[in-house]
Amino acid sequence: MLKKYIKNIESNKYLKVITEFSLLQFFFWSTWAIYGGYLVYYLGEIGYSNIRIGTLMSLRTFTGLIGPPVIGFICDKIESRKKVFIISMLLMGIIVAPFTFYGDYMLFIAIGVMGFLWEPQQSVLDSWIIETSEKTALNYGFMRAWGSIGFAIIVTIFGLVIEFFGWTVHFLSYGLAAFIVVVIALMIEDNSYQIPDDLKSNPTKQKTNLKNLVKLLKDPEYLFILSVTLLIFIPAMMIMVYLAPIVQSVGGDSRDLGYILFFNALSEAPIFFMAKHFLQRYKTRALLLFAAIFYLLRTIIVALAVSPTQLIFYGLLQSLSFGVFLVTVRYYVKLIAPTGLKTTAQSIILMSAFGGGGIIGSLLGGFLIDTFGMNSMFAVSIAFSLLAVIVLFFSVIQKS
Repeated sequence: MLKKYIKNIESNKYLKVITEFSLLQFFFWSTWAIYGGYLVYYLGEIGYSNIRIGTLMSLRTFTGLIGPPVIGFICDKIESRKKVFIISMLLMGIIVAPFTFYGDYMLFIAIGVMGFLWEPQQSVLDSWIIETSEKTALNYGFMRAWGSIGFAIIVTIFGLVIEFFGWTVHFLSYGLAAFIVVVIALMIEDNSYQIPDDLKSNPTKQKTNLKNLVKLLKDPEYLFILSVTLLIFIPAMMIMVYLAPIVQSVGGDSRDLGYILFFNALSEAPIFFMAKHFLQRYKTRALLLFAAIFYLLRTIIVALAVSPTQLIFYGLLQSLSFGVFLVTVRYYVKLIAPTGLKTTAQSIILMSAFGGGGIIGSLLGGFLIDTFGMNSMFAVSIAFSLLAVIVLFFSVIQKS
């Protein structure tokens, strides 16, 4: 009787934690829908060229390269993901809310600082969830799905907000959304740095130091994941960064962009909900190959599209590309990373994807569009995506 009662208490406890994290993911990704979803579109609206936009996106990505290892290391050093997450959200709310009042110089600084703060936030939140317990780790996909739903809903609504109320209301709304995220985060406990019983007797495994970091960066499996991530995300970021001008080139506007991003985000939810099952059934590299194939297919769809409606199919395949990729990499890194470097390891992976891939994709994409036209960017994107598929295919064969 007592065992059953204790089991029910634990079940209710985890249900509460999962609900809180799901709500946090919903509003956290809602903030990115407001800022990240329409930043390139806004820069184009105020007269920036593709090369200039690419330079600013590269700046954001460059500072995003610096942010993840720094912020991740701070989290692991002070052993608090919650404090770092809340402080970063407050700073981002303060920076983005007055966005339309900035001149060129302040815009440059704001985008750079946002890159530094935003990129690691995803890993901080995801690590907070994954490291809280084995149950939250296995149910990470379920909670992350609510982030996709939040993004999908808000990005659609704010496509209309821009049309009817303008950019000032749009960016001021980010401040309100960031405040809601902070309030929810304050309500959640941070147990993600509790030491497992099997490690209490061996404290050297827990240390966050340079020696363990070097060991992580020499791990062949980790290096392979880093390399493949970069290869996949160079073309992926090239398309995503310039999605707004791509939409405009086929006759679309901000509402069409909102609809595409809506399906882009909403399609992730089913995969995240099912993540627990396919993570337990399939091998990591096979899942990465699966994701890479659908990244290639998405790139081909964008290259062939002649109307905004056709680009919706690009959005719908987000689940089978990014959705599968994210949950696979998140869980795999949890397994191979040293205990004292969990957040750092997750952050570096994301840095490779959105940092390295973003810088190369932004600069190369802007150059190709302005110099040779949109089709040249599509050709290069397809080539990179195909190379990623080939590398992963031979890797899977070799492992088999």
